[in-house]
Amino acid sequence: MIELPDLNDIERVADWIELSVVHDKKTFSKARLSSLLDQSGEDAAEADIDSIINELMKRGSLYGDASPYIVDGKCVRPKKGGRVGPEIIICLIFSIRGVRKKKRENDGTKLFERLSNEAVKYYLNGEAEVIGFPNKKNLENQIKRICLKTCEKMGSRCPMPSDKDKGVDIIAWKPHKDQRPNQVVILLQCAAGVNFEQKQPISLTAWREFINWDAPPLRGIAIPSIPSNMAWLRIRDNFDMIFDRVRIFRAVHNNTFSDKKLRKEMLTWCKNNLK
Repeated sequence: MIELPDLNDIERVADWIELSVVHDKKTFSKARLSSLLDQSGEDAAEADIDSIINELMKRGSLYGDASPYIVDGKCVRPKKGGRVGPEIIICLIFSIRGVRKKKRENDGTKLFERLSNEAVKYYLNGEAEVIGFPNKKNLENQIKRICLKTCEKMGSRCPMPSDKDKGVDIIAWKPHKDQRPNQVVILLQCAAGVNFEQKQPISLTAWREFINWDAPPLRGIAIPSIPSNMAWLRIRDNFDMIFDRVRIFRAVHNNTFSDKKLRKEMLTWCKNNLK
């Protein structure tokens, strides 16, 4: 199990409790939290413990019927009969500790991109494709294929290798089924790390030159955390649409993936990262 994070960060401690309840399927009480804080050398102030429980209650209401846990008085317990797949566990691992890159080891970021691709596809009830750098296919060929699928026209500029992906990991769209452009399009950046706000933003200028969109595309970001109210405002300043852990999980919960191998690969990755 991942070690208890910074005890002064209520959101991350709540993440850790959420992971403990969801993964271990055991009830987590206020008394147990107080004991853990005492063992760590931190003063277990009642106000701090209540703040963590309140954070979990807020999240439970955001998850709605899909919530994998229930806050019941002084306890956080797993929901009976609730189906919990690796899609929420992988998000919690990233939210707690971020991305860890090791040579010749899968850091999980591509899995998060593929998960986000499934989520935005279900949200739109449309289409989506993972693109970008690094990828087996070069960006120019990917753009040509996207243009064919979306019935959009190629732009005035072909991307160079130095362009990489200009901040875009997924292109999602909701077609009208009439083989014409002018549709909802989301250019989505996936940011699995804890310092996602420091990532290079999406360049709409470049993407308008790559593809001659008939309607202005939206900028979106997928993140594994559940941002605080202040963080939400900061993210919203740079992106038109936010897909956080709640929205990703609710979008894919109890749904079949078009990416048939994804759940199995995420499950293997999560097991390896929770040893």
